[in-house]
Amino acid sequence: VNNPSRTLSIDIDVEKCDDGFGCDGKSTFAFSRNHAEKPFQIIKLPDTYLRLQEGRPQVNVTLLYDEQSVLNFDDFNFDGFEDVAICDGNNGGYGMPSYQVYLYSKKLNRFVHSTPFTKLGKELGMFEVDAKRKRLATFSKSGCCWHQTAEYIVVNNLPKKVLEVTEDATYTGRGGDKVKVTTRKLIKGRWRTSTKYVKHEE
Repeated sequence: VNNPSRTLSIDIDVEKCDDGFGCDGKSTFAFSRNHAEKPFQIIKLPDTYLRLQEGRPQVNVTLLYDEQSVLNFDDFNFDGFEDVAICDGNNGGYGMPSYQVYLYSKKLNRFVHSTPFTKLGKELGMFEVDAKRKRLATFSKSGCCWHQTAEYIVVNNLPKKVLEVTEDATYTGRGGDKVKVTTRKLIKGRWRTSTKYVKHEE
């Protein structure tokens, strides 16, 4: 994979592929700088899933409910260095791709696995990165009528939830034609909860 990030190229070795549409199974990801002959780091996973487009893996695609790529590069912890999320199979909600997240360490000159960030990559696909607001967002659902969005800031290199919005269309009060929207915000260390009811849109 050439030019997936600002400075790296990656060689991907996957156990099996299906008629040129996708590959899965045991995988090895070799990261090289500026097309160097030898990689500076190799990451192995027991499983992955990658979709192929014109015979090549997709990278940095994070379309919710649509396409998600095997590799996503971005500055997840907002420290100025590019990090990477690697698909470890379809273990997210509703069979969506899930991700192992590695943060780049300038001190170690390599990617380091992060369990807290990896947990964010187990929802409905890859979490979103808002570089301007310095926030991460995850999405989850239960059936057709319950959805939740959560936002995180990064404190001491760890994600910290500061906002949670739940839309519950299974709510049966108020004549059964309203969606219950519950918003929780972390303000000065305490969670504040507000609720409103909006008209159900078919």
